[in-house]
Amino acid sequence: MLVAHIDSGKYWRGSQKQIWLLSRAQVKRGLDCWVIGRPNSPLLNQCQSSHISTLGVKVRFEVDPIALANYLRIFAQLRPTVVNIHCSRAHLPAGWAAKLAKVPLTLLWRWLDNPIRNAWQRWKYQQGYDAIVTISQRVAQVLQEGGVSPQKIHLVHIAIDPEEHVVYERDFARAQLGIQDDGVPIVGTVSFLVPRKKVDTLLQAFKILRKKLPTRLVVIGDGPDRARLEKFADEIGVSSETKFAGYRMDASALMSAFDVFAVTSIRDAAPIVLLEAGLAKVPIVASRAGGIPEYLRDGETGLLFQPEDAHDLASKIEILLENKEFARKLAEKHYEFVSTQCTSIRVAEATCSLYERLLQVRGR
Repeated sequence: MLVAHIDSGKYWRGSQKQIWLLSRAQVKRGLDCWVIGRPNSPLLNQCQSSHISTLGVKVRFEVDPIALANYLRIFAQLRPTVVNIHCSRAHLPAGWAAKLAKVPLTLLWRWLDNPIRNAWQRWKYQQGYDAIVTISQRVAQVLQEGGVSPQKIHLVHIAIDPEEHVVYERDFARAQLGIQDDGVPIVGTVSFLVPRKKVDTLLQAFKILRKKLPTRLVVIGDGPDRARLEKFADEIGVSSETKFAGYRMDASALMSAFDVFAVTSIRDAAPIVLLEAGLAKVPIVASRAGGIPEYLRDGETGLLFQPEDAHDLASKIEILLENKEFARKLAEKHYEFVSTQCTSIRVAEATCSLYERLLQVRGR
């Protein structure tokens, strides 16, 4: 079986990491796997370093005839059994090319829980695929609200590879971040800095928390919202205790530097950072938003707070900092969940079973 994964993103984010992990696990299972992405993108570079076959296609906009022609040429040459389309921009050109090339099975993967808002999007979600793969029940709900038939929606969880996941030793991680280990606890997050991640809620919570406990805040990541967030931190008087570390390829390995990890999104289908923090055994406070509660059980494997409620977030962080044994138990239970239920091998098995089941239904 030849499987092609399609992505047009130019950044290394959660979905790109998932494509890499899934394709690598599928190769280990004996599938002939290709990743077709933006030329010279971090995804293609990472796949090439893992000896995964790659091809480059640039998609300029959602209806791109040149990209469609390139996909059609590639599909005619490779003759894939399954095409997985992982991004919105490539949805139509890759989907139409797959139909023209008579690819037996085309799957659209939905990594975001953005609502389907208008007639164009509703029409688009009727085109170019045989079934949709979602990563949380919340995403499935959004799709159904947008007019997608429930029979076309299939759930496959996000994954990580515990066997190869790197976590730095705590002192080394702090040294890499340029932080002296003087006993002051660190609250941290790893995020693409955009408004929906609501890192400003974390900054507000940090201001509240510092009135009760000496703490530091570390924000790893970059994005269009960074300048505004740095200015906001200065305006509310927490910039001297806040470190914006910027983009780091080893961000997940650096999580061991944190005493508490925070996820503050108001929309998030299923953030992979929850799994990465789980393998780092860091206690987690996350917003009760999107698919997050499906991956973090409140009071069992972490603590959830009301989205955009800085006081609620601050109080939950305080609980974990002051009750270290409770925090440790939560982190241990989350580690067990991630390392047994969210592995890339399990997801590859689930995905291959889905391929076979859908191909059988379609008589292929």
